[in-house]
Amino acid sequence: MRVLLFLYLFLIPVCCSPKLTNSHSKNNETQLYDCHVHLMSPGLISDWKAIGIPFGRTEANYFNIDTILSNVGATKIDLIGMGYVYENPEYFQGENPKEKLQEENDYLLETTSKYPSKVRPFITVNPLRDYSNDEIERCFQSNKGIGLKLHFNASQVYLTEPEHLEKVKSIFEKASELQLPILLHFDNWHPKFGKDDLALLVDSVLANLRPIKINMAHFGTSGGFSDKTKAFIVAYEKLRDKISERHTIYLDISAVALDKNSEGMNKLSDEEFKILNTYIHKIGIKHILFGTDYPLYNASKYEEILLQKVGLNKKEIQIIQTNSKKWMNE
Repeated sequence: MRVLLFLYLFLIPVCCSPKLTNSHSKNNETQLYDCHVHLMSPGLISDWKAIGIPFGRTEANYFNIDTILSNVGATKIDLIGMGYVYENPEYFQGENPKEKLQEENDYLLETTSKYPSKVRPFITVNPLRDYSNDEIERCFQSNKGIGLKLHFNASQVYLTEPEHLEKVKSIFEKASELQLPILLHFDNWHPKFGKDDLALLVDSVLANLRPIKINMAHFGTSGGFSDKTKAFIVAYEKLRDKISERHTIYLDISAVALDKNSEGMNKLSDEEFKILNTYIHKIGIKHILFGTDYPLYNASKYEEILLQKVGLNKKEIQIIQTNSKKWMNE
């Protein structure tokens, strides 16, 4: 069930909401760059419906790029494929998961080709599969502007397992070779997940790696703002000086500042929003990216939460947006 929580985190709020609105004014001077937007193919939606996963909105909200762009309301987005779910039996019990993953990546690449200046595709692989580097290369030959999404929770990656660590190293080396940015869902939901995993990432994966750009999704965890989030931020702060300056590391705030309940995640109290503000400044505004985890939020609504609930000021929001713009090579 813990593996499933990330799915419900961005599906359930949309299913329960009658409409996603884009309240961002065209006259607003702030351009919004959203580094965390999800895409599902019609095939994946059909497969999930077949195992009873609920969708409360029309399918276009999940697979149609025009609908997604209209809903999100951002200047440019990183659009994330979800083919990794086919490698996990909780999501798929059928045959040929490799082919299904490839189909999902192909759908992502085809979809984003309609708006190459507004949408950057993040293809996905399961880093524990032997064919993953070949799949990265295959997608790269189709679009050299791709990024790579790794989801350690869905793929059940444990860096504390030597075999897993070596496979992850190989994937990072491939991404570095091709100069692909990585969006990393680092949390694997193991009860002991935390500083040891982060230390292995820093000391074993990144230490001798050629330059790479990484976005740590959801402040390093799986969304919400909990003791685990705080512990990760503290551990990251202690290890940050050990990360080589040749690497570019950001943390995105997507699905952290929850003003509504999601499956398995409680909305933040007023006091928790205040505490979140202090941890944001522990990380440092210059190290944070903006992301909505769409369809959880749209860009204007999440910006409003950061301003009104978390208490960031407009200058801080602009810095986060400038970071996001740089991350997208704008």
